[in-house]
Amino acid sequence: MDFSLSSSYFAGYQLSPEAMAAETRALGFAQVELGYFTRETCLPSWQRALSQEGLSVSSIHAFCPVPVEMPQLGPEVFSLATPNRDEQMAAIRAMRRTLHCAEEVNARAVVVHGGRVILRRPGFLFGGRPYRSQLEQVFLQNNGVADHALAKEEHRLRMAEAGRWLDAVSFALDSLLPAFETAGIILAFENLPGVEAFPDPAEMAFLRQRFPTSALGAWYDIGHGERKARVGDWPVEETLAQTLDLTVGVHLHDVRGLDEDHRAPGEGSVNFTALKTLLTRPKLIRVFEPAPQVSRSALRQGVEIIRRCLDEA
Repeated sequence: MDFSLSSSYFAGYQLSPEAMAAETRALGFAQVELGYFTRETCLPSWQRALSQEGLSVSSIHAFCPVPVEMPQLGPEVFSLATPNRDEQMAAIRAMRRTLHCAEEVNARAVVVHGGRVILRRPGFLFGGRPYRSQLEQVFLQNNGVADHALAKEEHRLRMAEAGRWLDAVSFALDSLLPAFETAGIILAFENLPGVEAFPDPAEMAFLRQRFPTSALGAWYDIGHGERKARVGDWPVEETLAQTLDLTVGVHLHDVRGLDEDHRAPGEGSVNFTALKTLLTRPKLIRVFEPAPQVSRSALRQGVEIIRRCLDEA
């Protein structure tokens, strides 16, 4: 069973595409996910390096490639779900560039962060006061005990605002999905930590009902899902109940404590055995997404942990 390695593992090392591809192959991977720090000028080098090392591209993490004139990097510099139409049109253009990149390297899927709902507490002036989720802070103050009453209240605040984001992302999908269908590539929304993260599992299921096409899918990030569950946001079981049948890929990494994620499997406390139903899905794209500080030996051990988990299944 082939695994993919995210090129974000090499972020900050100033390595050439040739060096990253060689290291990916040396670590035992047959595939790579091109990350959102990939520069437009590096794509020709990446294509040569992939051929030289016998690697294929499993997926692209939007937005990729980064244009020469754009200094800022990150998966949320654009949002397909923002209600601001000018910002959203920039996101749509960036996604079209990402799709073109995915076509050039024969990727199966494009992974994207949907955006963040702006929460507000009710008030008399200007529609209420801006509010940011307190779940993680309260979790730490309570020595690792989730406040489920607070989670329920924050979900209520979120539901009051999320409709605008659903309408906005639907506008973007109306524009983009025909091109993804033609290309035979899947646009997959990743689950993100935080109550504000969009779409949440129920919204993802709703969007797939609204757009019943195999070109739209979900991407399950195991570390993010674990973080949400620990603070009382969305339990893993409920998330997968909503999205399992839509899930086309996973980001594999472990979580230590509350928010030290992107560790190699085995360096944290995620129960990967409990995720066998997810990890053994046919045609699932399995991408290891460790932080750059994870050692090569820890990553190799993490791969073996997941292999044993799948072999037992």
